[in-house]
Amino acid sequence: MIRQIYYAACAAAAIAASTGPAAGDPVADFYSGKTIRMVLPVPPGGTVSLYGTTIARHMERHIPGHPNIIHEYRAGSGGVIAANYVFNAAPKDGTVFTTLLSTAIILKQLRPKSARFIPADFNFIGRMTDNPRVLITWHAAGVNSIEDAKKKAVPLGSATRLSVTAIHSLLMNRLAGTRFQIVNGYRGAGPSYLALERGEIAATTVAWDGLVGNRLDWLKTGKVKVILRMGSRPLPGYESVPELRDFGNTPEEKAVLKLMSLPADTGQVLAAPPGIPAARLAALRNAFEATLKDPAFLAEAKQRKMALRPMSADEVQKLFDDARKMPASVLKRTIALIKFKKGEARSRKKK
Repeated sequence: MIRQIYYAACAAAAIAASTGPAAGDPVADFYSGKTIRMVLPVPPGGTVSLYGTTIARHMERHIPGHPNIIHEYRAGSGGVIAANYVFNAAPKDGTVFTTLLSTAIILKQLRPKSARFIPADFNFIGRMTDNPRVLITWHAAGVNSIEDAKKKAVPLGSATRLSVTAIHSLLMNRLAGTRFQIVNGYRGAGPSYLALERGEIAATTVAWDGLVGNRLDWLKTGKVKVILRMGSRPLPGYESVPELRDFGNTPEEKAVLKLMSLPADTGQVLAAPPGIPAARLAALRNAFEATLKDPAFLAEAKQRKMALRPMSADEVQKLFDDARKMPASVLKRTIALIKFKKGEARSRKKK
């Protein structure tokens, strides 16, 4: 009788171990009943918020213990506020992670005083997609190529002097001889598109996937011209359009343009702070990978026209390590080239 009770107890324990979702799993035990905060470096709405909130909603099912994921917005200073918080002040127990702005990969080199984090020292979870950008001109502007932009002044809309739009345009002015007149104050693609239609500006740069998703008719009808690409992803039908890295007169200048093109290849990256326990980090990475194969997530991504070009955590780490290894001479030249001089940019006139 005692032996029968013993075997029955062993069998029950084996069944519980094999079927219980969190039995004997310290990661599941930790996350069960917990809330994870996803810190977003932008206001609600827009591409970064779309990707972050969508994948978080589906990742919940794939994290052991099934914690709830909520969104916390810490917008401002080109993503520095959110990145500083997650890297330095957020709990390092696996209950906080962030979507980095694509420019985070170069912020420490370019803004060492305000960027109080080391980009390559984040614990990367993975990349959802890259973020190729294009410089577009309005059809009525008569600027159909970079050569045309060298012949006359071209008002170009940008958010701030720290935005990639302003920086890329300034680099083209200095290294390729274009005559873009940078007008700051157009925050986001929506205001920039409206300004193009109104004739306030003649050019701007935008995320390629956003342009295709929201203004495909402009491309098909020729309302806008694509005259420059930023990023290594080939864009079907626009392979002959020059890429930012094609310019530069010396090896050092070409290295500068390569560095400044990295955000386009970095894209939408999920990252946790340094110091997170290894098992919980592995669980988040596994959940990310599982979500990218989840039919429900893929269906929603398709419905929302979200391009998916994922990278593993190791691949993202290599991108950030390459940026960290950039020679000091290149960084010095970069900082000199992207420093605005008086009169090189102005603010839009509010209406």
